[in-house]
Amino acid sequence: MPIVVFAVKAVIGGLAVLGFSVIGEAARPKRFAGLFAAAPSVALASLAITVLSKGAKATVPYAEGMLIGSAGMLAYCLVSLVLVERLHALAGSVLAWIAWFLVAGGVYLAVGR
Repeated sequence: MPIVVFAVKAVIGGLAVLGFSVIGEAARPKRFAGLFAAAPSVALASLAITVLSKGAKATVPYAEGMLIGSAGMLAYCLVSLVLVERLHALAGSVLAWIAWFLVAGGVYLAVGR
């Protein structure tokens, strides 16, 4: 991939992060600000650049991977809510990764191949 594509991804990703952070700052209540954090905006920018450079069909595996990862992250967040409260931050967070691995790995094995 040429350096120009990387530069365009960096600029678009940076602009997307900036735009989503502005939305996050304006969000009320503040707990919704996390919905507009850097990762989703960079993912969207990356998908947009991939569509433009490789075409929509080539972007499908990337989007599927992001969806599988987001299912695992949802499981991680829900499990960590319980485990962090019971076991404290470090142990609860580390053990919650098991939930991420099981869900993301299971979904990948079931439909991601």
